Amino acid sequence: MATLSIENKYSVTLDSGTRYAIDLGNSVTNVGEVINREMAVPTSEVTLINVGATVAAGTLTDIKFCVIKNLDDTNFIRDRLEDTGAMTSDHKIAAGDHLVVFNTKLSVHATGGAFSAFGDIDTISAEADTAECLVAVFAGESC
Repeated sequence: MATLSIENKYSVTLDSGTRYAIDLGNSVTNVGEVINREMAVPTSEVTLINVGATVAAGTLTDIKFCVIKNLDDTNFIRDRLEDTGAMTSDHKIAAGDHLVVFNTKLSVHATGGAFSAFGDIDTISAEADTAECLVAVFAGESC
């Protein structure tokens, strides 16, 4: 059993001094299997992580945390969180930026409809926009 410690602080400093600051430090306990890798993401969609019961490379049984960082200094990637056959959510991750996910719950409505239920993310994939990008993936499951 492992614990992930997160240190994440944001502040805005203007000429007159700090106007806003927040500390989003957190701990994620009971972390089991961990994926920590860098991979080249081409301009076609590739799977970064699968979520499921089957033991396989790049597969977690659930997601306690997931960080996807675009290591490219120029191009963005499109990250997709997918509940296969139900819903998807696409996110633009600019050069040098990252996306953080702390569970597998997802609900998306294209028309702004009322909330009905959460689905479970079972695939996280990415696609580079203009040219291949190096991406860091750091994720863990419950133990």
